[in-house]
Amino acid sequence: MSNSRQASHSFTRLLNAAQEKASQYTVYRAEDDEEKVLSSLYIVEQIFPDQALMLCSTSHPRLSYVSKNCLAVLGYSDREFASKSIQDFFNLVHPDDVEGVQRCFEFINASEPYDPETNRFILYYRIRNKEGEYVHLKDEKLAVKTAGSQYVYFTLFRNVAEEQQFTQVKMDIIRLLKGKYLKVHTYYPRQPERLMTPRQHDIADLIVRGFSNPQIAKRLNLSINTVKNHKQHLFKKINVRNSMELAHFARTMMAD
Repeated sequence: MSNSRQASHSFTRLLNAAQEKASQYTVYRAEDDEEKVLSSLYIVEQIFPDQALMLCSTSHPRLSYVSKNCLAVLGYSDREFASKSIQDFFNLVHPDDVEGVQRCFEFINASEPYDPETNRFILYYRIRNKEGEYVHLKDEKLAVKTAGSQYVYFTLFRNVAEEQQFTQVKMDIIRLLKGKYLKVHTYYPRQPERLMTPRQHDIADLIVRGFSNPQIAKRLNLSINTVKNHKQHLFKKINVRNSMELAHFARTMMAD
């Protein structure tokens, strides 16, 4: 069985478990009034015109909605994307990212129940468009409360290829603190360590231990430019922006 098929079966079981869990509590119930759902989605579309919006089919099984700009963002029309099954979706995910995406969904499921107004999850991974090219995707899970104090659950998709390219899945956990949404944690699902060369492992280990670029160069008998080049490759490969985030990733890998 292919990785994508295994992942889709696992994800289907995960969705069923999530639905069973959701039925056990009513605090964060999904809105079932179609007019209220569509009204909320329309407002969100106006706020985020550069992102494709998809209604969560798990929370709203009787409704289906994908915004018209899906074609510009993901390379599929809204009808094409809305018609895709879970298996179809995982077939689009980059083979190296399938397991990581699955683990991120498992992390979210394990976090429930949580207040959807104050907690958000942002995944970064790659999917294939109709031209066979991989889109570097930002996938944000969030919700809005309706007038009836129920929730509309949806996903915002954005192509971030021009801003950052990566080869590792990660997920940012965002929380509302003192009136602002702040990143409180980054989850790095366990992924193949073969993506990091032995030399990159050495450099990452020294970064965790607090060594500076000149100290790393001296310790490994490398030039400072070589150390910097290795770090830049690591930033892109692991999907981090700086040495602090790289050190956090490395500590997570070591803890596992």
